[in-house]
This record gives sequence, C-alpha cells and structure tokens, in this order.
Amino acid sequence: MTERLYYNDSSLLEFDSTVSALETREHGVLVCLDRSAFYPTSGGQNFDVGFLQVGEDRSPVTDVHEDEQTGDVLHMIENAPDWLQVGAQVRGLIDANRRRDHMQQHSGQHVLSAAFERLYGFATVSFHMGDDLCTIDLSTEVLNAKQLEAAERLANEIIAEDRPVEIRFATPDEARLMGVRKIPPAVREKLRLIDIRDFDLNACGGTHVHSTGQIGSILLRKTEKVKQGVRVEFVCGLRAVSTARRDFQTLTDAA
Repeated sequence: MTERLYYNDSSLLEFDSTVSALETREHGVLVCLDRSAFYPTSGGQNFDVGFLQVGEDRSPVTDVHEDEQTGDVLHMIENAPDWLQVGAQVRGLIDANRRRDHMQQHSGQHVLSAAFERLYGFATVSFHMGDDLCTIDLSTEVLNAKQLEAAERLANEIIAEDRPVEIRFATPDEARLMGVRKIPPAVREKLRLIDIRDFDLNACGGTHVHSTGQIGSILLRKTEKVKQGVRVEFVCGLRAVSTARRDFQTLTDAA
C-alpha cells in the first residue's frame, strides 16, 4: 500500500520515492510508488498533476487514481522514459496552483456544509468539485434566498476568523463520541478527521488548508432542485475572484 504523504501535510509539493510497480496501458504507463504526495481522485475531489523526475529528466503525471483493492496510488505517465523502471528512485513534483485551488475548494465545502447544518439542519449528501465550479447536494426540499445568504455569510465569517484546520485520527467509535458530522459507512481501523476549530469535525481523506483564512472567500452562485434535495453551486478562493470578475464582465457587455 502506498504511503500517502498528503495525509499529514497537504502543503507538501515535493517528495522522494521509489517505483514499486509498473503497468502498461493503452495510453501510457501506470506507476505505483512506495510513497506519494499526489492526491488520487476520490471523495468528490479531483486528482493532482505534476511530474516524476530523475536528475534533469522529468515526465508529466496526467492522472492519478487509487487501486481500491490494494490501496496503492497509481500515477499515469503517457510516454514512459527509459529511466522509469521498478526500483528507480524518483522525485515527485506537485502542481502548486492546482493543489492550492483544490485545498481552497474542499476546505470551503467543509465550512459551507457545516454552516447549512448548524443554521438549518440541512445535511450534505454529496459533493462534486469540477474544474470551474463546485456543488453540494443538501438534504432538503426547499432552500430560499434568505437561507442561502445567511449560510454564505456565516461561512465567510468563519473564514475571516482564520480558525485553525487540524488533522486528527480516531476509530469510528471514538469519532461518534467526538461528534463527527458525517462518518463514512466503510469500516476502518482509523478515520482521518478534518477539525475546523470549534466549528466542524468531519471524516475526510482530501487535501485541506492549514487555517480557514487560506480559503479566501466563498461565493454561492445558484441552486437547483435535484432528486436527493437541493444542489448549491459555489466557488472559493481565487476561483471565486475570477468567477466574480467574469460575471461582472458578462453583465457589463450585456448592458
């Protein structure tokens, strides 16, 4: 099983590792490393990209996913170089801008979901992170504009307070006693918990900021009725700034 370095430090962008297995695919080679800071697609969050490097030679990592049976993290390299062999010592380099964006969106989702639950008891039943926008599905039949505005305001107040975001580990039984917001159904010896100081405690394997101030801001954009409740579209951080700028430009052009 690959040691997941991002579990304890989501800001880690460079690491050294050993190639433990290779698997040739139609569009490239899947590289298994004994330890990795690359995040694989899971839990609604997209994968990291970057490079694997030996000396001055590097190859881009274009996709990362998890082998659910073994727990290994598999890195897709489209054109395998000669130096990519089992046992090779490689250096991993994570794309910093993409990692920062994912940390802002995912941590922002935790804050936003906790805000809806604290204010109205609306549980989040699913989360999706796209390249341009993110969504959460809330377990409610109705969500009005006043509720939307209040949740957005509370979420941004928590961001402005720059509360610590810490990583903790606990058994499922311990997590229940601690009041974890949502415990995954799969039974594991230890759960990884994301603790937003005095606001939210939730089980999650994703990459997160060190304090809420690093999220920057949360902007709610629109809602729609879906089968399992109400879907809320939102963006965080630098993505929120670029989205607001694009919306403003669209309105200006229309005027």
